[in-house]
Amino acid sequence: MIQNKSFRDCIAAIPEDRMAEFELSFSIAERIVEVLKQKGMTRRDLANRLGKRESEISKWLTGRHNFTISTLSHISLALRQDIIMVTSQNYDVANEKCPMVAEDQQPYGDK
Repeated sequence: MIQNKSFRDCIAAIPEDRMAEFELSFSIAERIVEVLKQKGMTRRDLANRLGKRESEISKWLTGRHNFTISTLSHISLALRQDIIMVTSQNYDVANEKCPMVAEDQQPYGDK
């Protein structure tokens, strides 16, 4: 439990949606660090695989980076390990019935 009242008050004042963003970003950063440790890799190793500077990887791993889907995909490929897992239905993008590629599908929300 955090003992400093001022710090607790500051944390309590953060809007719920922003707190959810922070928690997700920190969780993703922690997952990347975990995978690096499991694979015996350093931040420099990841930077080299991604063609980035080590300082950029260090910034990402502070938990304050707003990861894009593209960045997460590149990290997953570089590490050959899933970083996040989506628990909803998986779509086969090669399948013409996939709502993301089928031209004859109705827009989301229209039924």
